[in-house]
Amino acid sequence: MHNEHFNRKKVWLVSFVAFILGFLDAFLVYILSSYFSQLTGNDNVGIFYLIAYSGVLFSLFYLQPLIRAIGKARALYLCLGITILASVLLTRLEVSWLAVGLVLIFIVATNVIWVVLDILLEGFSKDRLSGRIRGLHLTIMNTGLLAAPFLSTLALERFHYEGIFFILVIGYIFVFLVALIGFRNDNAVVQEKMRLWQTLRKMMREKNLSRIYFISFAMEFFYAMMIVYMPLYLLSIGFSWHDIGIIFTVMLIPFVILQYPLGILADRRFGEKELLFGSISIVFVATSIIGFLDTGSLWIWGTVLFFTRIGIAGIEILRDSYFYKQIDGDGMDVIAFFRTTRPMANILGAILSALIFVIFPLKSVFFLVALILFASLFTAFRLEDTKSEREALS
Repeated sequence: MHNEHFNRKKVWLVSFVAFILGFLDAFLVYILSSYFSQLTGNDNVGIFYLIAYSGVLFSLFYLQPLIRAIGKARALYLCLGITILASVLLTRLEVSWLAVGLVLIFIVATNVIWVVLDILLEGFSKDRLSGRIRGLHLTIMNTGLLAAPFLSTLALERFHYEGIFFILVIGYIFVFLVALIGFRNDNAVVQEKMRLWQTLRKMMREKNLSRIYFISFAMEFFYAMMIVYMPLYLLSIGFSWHDIGIIFTVMLIPFVILQYPLGILADRRFGEKELLFGSISIVFVATSIIGFLDTGSLWIWGTVLFFTRIGIAGIEILRDSYFYKQIDGDGMDVIAFFRTTRPMANILGAILSALIFVIFPLKSVFFLVALILFASLFTAFRLEDTKSEREALS
């Protein structure tokens, strides 16, 4: 039996914090590649993500000892403090190498914040409700994310990057105060010590954990490439930031309307395997189409990108639902390792994109993403499905 202590109020609190953080993340992430490109040009943007996510990967390997030493809540406060300090400094700096260094530190801190929130949420959750809890959590988070790309592009045009970082300062101070009050009694220090090689052995021994890890990697690889290169590609074919803001707002709608219902379906009727396979198939087909798309129509681009997010929204909730049914709140070493898929995807994406741009044009990254997604289809097929509530009763 998993060690579970379901706390509905704390689940809602974590989701509210995620709502604000989702908005703040999306407010910056879709315009970040253009920030970096001002120093090095489009073809070399990947090097910044390589450095940033190498830092994230390193941090996640040491997150478990940090939490063991100071507790979950204090680890969250520490990372939030770093983001606030970096944002304050960035409001006073023009685009420069010093400013970019602060942005890289900012990226590391925000990524660790999400993992600590995951650990907190799992401690308040229950396995049989995993799909519903994660679906509701992601829906609330992505509701905050929905309006951010459009608003950030407007803010960028009017107030430049200094205005973007000023808004982030206000947002992260608010999150810090909410977390300080809400999680002040959730700072239990974990005494168990788990080394990296033990975690690796656990992941390799549990085949379903290693398979869902690869599916998560494929999803994060999609994010890594699309977040960095899609804005740059759309700018290169004549779209304005205002147009891109509209396209990105439309494409994010599936995250708000699909994830909670899919979580319910996974819990009650189907399990995750079949739904995962269907979601990967949708995003694979839509991403493949992008590589051949040659149009300046805002609505065609919005429609195709909308379908990519239908698939990705499905993968995101079903990945989380499946994974968290395999572990409990005490498995923070496995949670931290599982979340290395994001930095690993960004590191590999940065390396591969740098190599392919030597020979191929920018749009070639979309074929690369489609290839990784295609490989994940076979992995999804090999997953051992979880039993839904209907199957458990039959």
